[in-house]
Amino acid sequence: MNILAIDTSTEACSAALLRSDGQIFSEFEVTPRQHTRYLPQMMDAVLVAANLSKQSLTHCAFANGPGAFTGIRIAAASIQGISMGLNIPVVQISTLAVLAQTCFDRYAVDNAVVALDARMNEVYWARYRVDENRLAILQGEEKLSNLDDVLFDSTPACGVGHGWSIAPESWLKGDTDIKVDPHLLPDARSLLKLARLAVAENRTVSAENTSINYLRNQVASKPR
Repeated sequence: MNILAIDTSTEACSAALLRSDGQIFSEFEVTPRQHTRYLPQMMDAVLVAANLSKQSLTHCAFANGPGAFTGIRIAAASIQGISMGLNIPVVQISTLAVLAQTCFDRYAVDNAVVALDARMNEVYWARYRVDENRLAILQGEEKLSNLDDVLFDSTPACGVGHGWSIAPESWLKGDTDIKVDPHLLPDARSLLKLARLAVAENRTVSAENTSINYLRNQVASKPR
């Protein structure tokens, strides 16, 4: 199983490849509004590092939102092209889940609230916890909310994503022990962990059924 994963749903651009022997090769860079330039280079770089041809891929994966509209569509179009060209299935993973997994890979915490700035004083957000394998598990549902309408049923151990950079004090509830990292961005290397589980559970789609999760109006849209 050789899985190529990409993410361009925030300012960060990343690509990662899981080779059949379990080794991971990855590229990550913060490249605002330059994803179309860097993404092809990164995909080529991980293939070269893994000493694999594109034809060796068995699956491809991407973060399908919510996040930056243009960035998500860049990733979706790239993955659709790979999937159709090679006739391989697609794994689509929520950007918020990828951010949560990136958090759990970075910090020794067991739960987190992830939040991305959705503009207009709104955030995309959700709460995640780890399972026994330290994989991100959604608690409740992903939401698009006004800043003042974000409510936690209990204080999280960690808060990540640039939504936290605009968070009102009410989010912290006076708790200064919460680890907050508003600069953490989703990474395709972490996406691979969730994609591998999705493949094992047969949660894949064809290129034609690839969709984008905008969260606005609670609809999923197929890229055109």
